[in-house]
Amino acid sequence: MRLNSIFKANRLFLMGILANCIIIGCTETEIEQKPIDETSYTITDGQKGYLRNMNGQRYMETIELKANTSGFMEFTLNATSKAEEISEILLKYDLGILEDYNNETGNEFEALPENSVKIENNGSLILNQNQQQTSPLRLEYTLSGTQVAGKTYVIPLYAKTKSGNLKLSETDSRFLLFLKVAENPGDCNKGNDAVKIFSCIEVNDTNPLNHLCFKLKNSQKYLIDAVILFSDNVILDKKTGTVHAGVNDNVMHVLNNREKYLKPLQDRGIKVILSIMGHYTHAGVANMKEETAKAFAKELKIICDTYQLDGIFYDDEYTTREVPTPPGFDADRSYKAGARLFYEVKRIMPDRWNIAYHLNGTYDFSSEDCKFLDHNGEKKGPEYYVDYAVADYSDYDDIDNLAKHYPGLPENCRGIKSQEFNRGYWNTEDELQQIKQRKAISFIFGMSPFRSSFKTPPYPTNDTQLSMLKKMVRIFYDDELVYDEKPFNKDW
Repeated sequence: MRLNSIFKANRLFLMGILANCIIIGCTETEIEQKPIDETSYTITDGQKGYLRNMNGQRYMETIELKANTSGFMEFTLNATSKAEEISEILLKYDLGILEDYNNETGNEFEALPENSVKIENNGSLILNQNQQQTSPLRLEYTLSGTQVAGKTYVIPLYAKTKSGNLKLSETDSRFLLFLKVAENPGDCNKGNDAVKIFSCIEVNDTNPLNHLCFKLKNSQKYLIDAVILFSDNVILDKKTGTVHAGVNDNVMHVLNNREKYLKPLQDRGIKVILSIMGHYTHAGVANMKEETAKAFAKELKIICDTYQLDGIFYDDEYTTREVPTPPGFDADRSYKAGARLFYEVKRIMPDRWNIAYHLNGTYDFSSEDCKFLDHNGEKKGPEYYVDYAVADYSDYDDIDNLAKHYPGLPENCRGIKSQEFNRGYWNTEDELQQIKQRKAISFIFGMSPFRSSFKTPPYPTNDTQLSMLKKMVRIFYDDELVYDEKPFNKDW
């Protein structure tokens, strides 16, 4: 992503915002890619099992819903090898799982009462001979109306082998289903199998409320599913040796006035995500040592809690290597350090999204170095700490990059074929069809009704921002776009 370089001499914070996603190679330290050392790998004996829900998630997932509603989730028990004999596993509500989690993380999540949860077939999962996966087991839940809007409740689940030789570790036996109660969930949900559109905007010149101008004609759903505020900065205080989040004036104004600029989006189910990136110091999202990452993760949690944000978008750009290396940082960026920050943030904010921008130190979390031991001694990889990953423009021709570099990430959580709306880097109709077929994420950057490219084609293309949005709606949702022609100016 390019940077609009607008500085004030008496300010610490960056006043420019990124305008397009292109790597600046001459100022960045390259990561040397080496073959994975497999000498430390061991092969375990016996058949191991683990829980997975119908969305492909292990360990935990967050569902947002309104009060006085019901829902369901399906679970399967999966095995590492084909069963030699029949095993029966019981899935039960277990309050102790949540108590352990709260004690470990310092949270105070409240459980949804057990009488609001129903597990079919008395929780029995049968792994038959020569199978590696059970049939789905349905769990139903009901919000009674006593739950508080804006609060998250948890259904704690524990699986235990009743008969057979299937073995379950403590970590793989547990699942926490977080239910976030929305005051008004809105109507941007176009279905579980529909493409989601993430819009990353330059807050320096774009009002987030512009995303309310676009709806689908027939379904009346809002077009955009998530808005990414670009961008917060990772700031290194050289006097104290600490790292913190430094927000520029425009982002700060929007956060401080969330009731005006952000809550209307969230009331309609649109997620609001804060982007973080480097700021021309050694500090970045992919070079923090473990203790630094833990401290910075806590600061991000404070920001998300204070401004009621839905997650973090990580962009590893605009760091400057310093010699000697500042305390608390590695000399160079690395995938391991990038993954570590993701892990620490997810560990203390399980109900918020971690979104990886596929670039530099967040490019590849597939190695053993990117797996971390939890308090039970179990390894957690990207399937645990990455919720979504979106492609950089340099990935344009390889739609399978994200699958290779974030193993375990479901296909509908990968953002392929990213578009830069301000400069006219559009998708073709064939590429839009690929996104639809894969039920993937469509990532757009720089959308604004006040830019000339919104209705005037930028040279040498024929499309505009508006015509591309219409094309996306037609292909993704078989519907028509409605633009209300009432855009929101930047009014601060």
